[in-house]
Amino acid sequence: MRAARIITIAWFLSAMLLAVHAQAQQTDSASERYLFDAANRERASRGLPQLRWNDQLANAARQHALLMAQRNTISHQFPGEADINERAFRAGAHFSALAENVAEAPSASEIHSGWMNSPPHRANLLDPELDSIGISVTARGGELFASEDFSRAVVNLTIEEQEAKLGSLLRAQGLRLVARTQDARLICEGGRLASGTTQPLLYFRFDAADLDSLPDQLRSKIASGRYGAAAAGACTTSVGGGNGGDFTSYHLAVLLY
Repeated sequence: MRAARIITIAWFLSAMLLAVHAQAQQTDSASERYLFDAANRERASRGLPQLRWNDQLANAARQHALLMAQRNTISHQFPGEADINERAFRAGAHFSALAENVAEAPSASEIHSGWMNSPPHRANLLDPELDSIGISVTARGGELFASEDFSRAVVNLTIEEQEAKLGSLLRAQGLRLVARTQDARLICEGGRLASGTTQPLLYFRFDAADLDSLPDQLRSKIASGRYGAAAAGACTTSVGGGNGGDFTSYHLAVLLY
């Protein structure tokens, strides 16, 4: 009987600990939706572009919100915790800029009001250069712990997709594309063309957060009329603590002939 009593007490204490732990990790999806809609209402009223929901940012925010709830305090980074850049990288986000709002309050409306009345948090919410958002809210003991992550997203394109987009931009400038992609990739990586290889009149290496337009300096060179053909190349770079799969921009090269 005594052994059974000990087992029963141990089971009861374990159940109590699990209940407390679950309470500290209760995600409040309704509050997350409220904060997302509130952010876009603020932007719409000022003619700013709407923020797109980003699952990777939300996953990064969730881990941080859970940690704030467990510690019963707010912080942008706890001792031993990765910073926001690394948290976003680990969650699979790709970006050229990041920002974060954190808060603790009894309701989502109070959280949003507090952010809008705080100049740094308000600036994040209304930054026209940021286009994506992920939010997580965790409830504990009548309080909400919120983490709101923003980014300027970088679309994860393959090397070939990057080169195709870059090639389209070059053709739109009146240039003929030549089949020297491997040469352009070599230059992109910081290499040099072998002696005897047809050398470009000019090469231009650059990083870009999107492939919507060419850099002004490159467009100016093309507009000079000295060049009639081009080759486009892309390459990978090691960022985010040496993780080859992570990136914050496209790394590109254009050879002009």
